[in-house]
Amino acid sequence: MAMKTKQELKDVFSGLSSIMLVKGGIANFATVTPDFDLPVTVDTLSLSQAEPTLNRTKVHGLQADWAVTSTAGDITFAATVPSVSKELVEYFLGKTTEIAQATINNQQFKGFSAVLNSKKLNVGFALISDDGEKCLLVKRMAVYARPLFENASTTPFAFALSGTIELEDGASSGSSSEDNIAFLTKKAD
Repeated sequence: MAMKTKQELKDVFSGLSSIMLVKGGIANFATVTPDFDLPVTVDTLSLSQAEPTLNRTKVHGLQADWAVTSTAGDITFAATVPSVSKELVEYFLGKTTEIAQATINNQQFKGFSAVLNSKKLNVGFALISDDGEKCLLVKRMAVYARPLFENASTTPFAFALSGTIELEDGASSGSSSEDNIAFLTKKAD
């Protein structure tokens, strides 16, 4: 078998045009129906895995490792969603309550309220590349949302999302029986 060149291996996922959320996660990569096309702030989305922990076994009389095993590094996800859309607030925090009217300093306001919770969200993500030709699917993540309003003069109120990939029920660590990430290319018409 001949060596593959860099040019033959060039298959790049770059840039983002859409970050779509699937409530409850993705059951099957063949059919994905997103619930939200999230407005995510530029440069806040990250998905990475930490380096593995190496478990080294040494024996007397040898400088090199006798055996090495490893524990996979934690996977982390983060994104900032600058929206107080009722649908998103309800999804991130839980039930909302309509407020018919509020009077503040003789001004009339109306809207909704919610309880600040640390609610676990089971989600899947479909990330679409900038050119719309590639899609990265993450089947199931545990995500938490927290309010974020750090620089009121330049950035809107947002929800900071953070989480990790979770194994499917019945899958064990190290088991490859259940895929949890997919790399797709748009089919030619």
